[in-house]
Amino acid sequence: MIRPVKVLGFPRSGTSLLQRLFATHPQLYCPPETYVFSGCARMIRESSGEGPDLGMLTGLSFAGFDPDDVLTRVRRFGFEFLNEATAKAGKQGWFEKSAFDIFDLDEIEQLLSGHCRFVCVVRNPLDVIASMKELTDQMGQIVPELRPWIMQHENYYLAWAAAWRDMTNRLLAFHDRQKDDSLLYRYEDLTADPVTTLRRITDFAGVEPFPAVPAPDGAQIGLGDWKVLGTAQVTGGSVARWRKTLPRSSAKLSLGFVEPLMRQLGYEVPTISAPVTGRERVVQYRRAKGMAQALRDKGKPTT
Repeated sequence: MIRPVKVLGFPRSGTSLLQRLFATHPQLYCPPETYVFSGCARMIRESSGEGPDLGMLTGLSFAGFDPDDVLTRVRRFGFEFLNEATAKAGKQGWFEKSAFDIFDLDEIEQLLSGHCRFVCVVRNPLDVIASMKELTDQMGQIVPELRPWIMQHENYYLAWAAAWRDMTNRLLAFHDRQKDDSLLYRYEDLTADPVTTLRRITDFAGVEPFPAVPAPDGAQIGLGDWKVLGTAQVTGGSVARWRKTLPRSSAKLSLGFVEPLMRQLGYEVPTISAPVTGRERVVQYRRAKGMAQALRDKGKPTT
């Protein structure tokens, strides 16, 4: 059996596109989002206080169970579902992605390190922030995993920027610790050169290369990104969409959170002209209001 592959990335970074592409691979089973490992992560998560940690690993240790044995059993529990589904599909290995697993990164590393390969995906944070707004509007609520950052920042855009910074730093550190068991790529590299990027991933996963760039699987039913269902091919159409949808003031402020990581990941840091202070925003508002009034007056018939 081919060694399993776990995909990790901040939500809205293109992990769904990757999953839908590999759902067409003849050797790999790529299910819709299972959240099996986030479920396993909750089983082993512990909280610390003045006394012993509170959680299953510590609690069962008092009952005579070694924590490593407990982790083995929980890992087996998660793997059994995917291994069974892989066998039913007649495939040789699984390639699994669930959008919010990055928020369980510590526990997932504890469970899967040494037992999986990892593909880590990053994307321009300004596009991620703009897409998070779309996701929030679509869901009609704030994603629970992001609420800690929402509580710290009144502006949602800045909360998403801070969350991307924090979780991407953790993902990069995770990638470094995994060494040869982890591959990192940028969403923009996939859209610009899908042949080369997909070949990197198939070589890393130890499977046959795609004979040609596949169309994303649109027939799969299950949890996942609603947008990718309408994607017929890999394109760069979503690259730099933030320029059309992200409010300029929020984009400029967001750079204060994400600029160092953007540079580290090889992204060009844009120059954004936008008011930041309250006084500047008042001046801009008055100017925009005056221009709008002038346009209305221009359209009025003369007497």
